[in-house]
Amino acid sequence: MSFILTAIGLILLVIALAGVAFGIYMAADPRTREAGKLCAIWWVPGVAAASGVFMRDVVTFTVGILCFLVAGAVFVIEGGRPHKPTVRRTRDLARGPDGNRRLGSEKTTKENKARGSGKAAS
Repeated sequence: MSFILTAIGLILLVIALAGVAFGIYMAADPRTREAGKLCAIWWVPGVAAASGVFMRDVVTFTVGILCFLVAGAVFVIEGGRPHKPTVRRTRDLARGPDGNRRLGSEKTTKENKARGSGKAAS
């Protein structure tokens, strides 16, 4: 009987470690980063529960299963909400301070005359 329980614990441990590895793989992609983090964190208590079965420790198994269920509930709740991707806007270095793409030396004569028409001659 103990051999069967050890074999089941070992199989569950391999599955849980594969879940953690899959979560880390998902977290590497920017589009699935948040879901990947939650997935990896969700499977960590699964590893604890599987190690409780593997070591035939009831307390480790019970605490691992309870934490796995709570983490799974959070995963389901957070997974149901739509996430807006965070877009970081950087300033375009080719634009000047007024937002124009052309630099002062590239402006046409017409633009220079229009800009200087409101100023008094010095």
